[in-house]
Amino acid sequence: MSHAYGAAFDNPDLIVTVMVGDGESETGPLAPAWHSNKFLNPARDGAVLPVLHLNGYKIANPPILARIPHDELESLFRGYGYEPYFVEGSDPPTMHQAMAATLEHCVREIRRIQQEARRSGTEVKRPRWPMVILRSPKGWSGPKEVDGHKVEGFWRAHQVPLAEMHENPAHLALLEEWLRSYRPEKLFDEGGRLVPELRELAPKGERRMGANPHANGGLLRKALK
Repeated sequence: MSHAYGAAFDNPDLIVTVMVGDGESETGPLAPAWHSNKFLNPARDGAVLPVLHLNGYKIANPPILARIPHDELESLFRGYGYEPYFVEGSDPPTMHQAMAATLEHCVREIRRIQQEARRSGTEVKRPRWPMVILRSPKGWSGPKEVDGHKVEGFWRAHQVPLAEMHENPAHLALLEEWLRSYRPEKLFDEGGRLVPELRELAPKGERRMGANPHANGGLLRKALK
C-alpha cells in the first residue's frame, strides 16, 4: 500500500484504489502503511482509496481484523485518520450495487476534499480520507461443501478448495458446476472470444493497467539527483 501512496504524491489527478486482504493487513510492512494518509496534501497530491477485504480466514489462522467487533474496527480506522464505509453481505447482486454506490460516494468525497483544499488558498488541514471495508464470505461463489466438509465461508476455501481432478470424477463435476455458474456462454462466443459488448468495456491507451504510466514507471522515470 505504501507504493500506492508513493504514486499519489505530486500527481494531483490520480486516485489509486488498493485492495488489502485481511491476512496481508497484519504483515509488518503493511501495518504501518495505514499511516501513509497523513503525508498526502489534498492541495497538490492525488489520493489513495484503500479497500480492506475481510473474509475471515488466512492460510494459518483467523485474521484479527476480521474477528474484532464492528464498532471496534470502525474506531480503529477512524483513529488511523480514515472515514470507513462498510459493504457487507453474501448476496452477489445486492453486494454489487452496494459496492458500486459506495465507491462512487468515496470518489466524490475525495474530489470534494481536494477541491476545497485547492480553492481555499490558505493553510491546508489534514482531511479524513474515505476508505472501504468489504466483508464477504471466504471462497465466495465457490462450492459450499466438498466431501461433506464446509468450504465456502471457511478456511478450506483457501488456495485449493478442490483437488484430485484426474482421479475423482465427483470433484471434476463440482468444478464444472462451479465454473458454469459464471455463465461463460454469455461472456464468450463459440470460438472462445470475449463478446464484443464486453470487449468494448476494456480501457484503452494509457487507461490500461499495463500501459498506465503511474503503474509501470515508463515516461515518468527521471534520473536521480
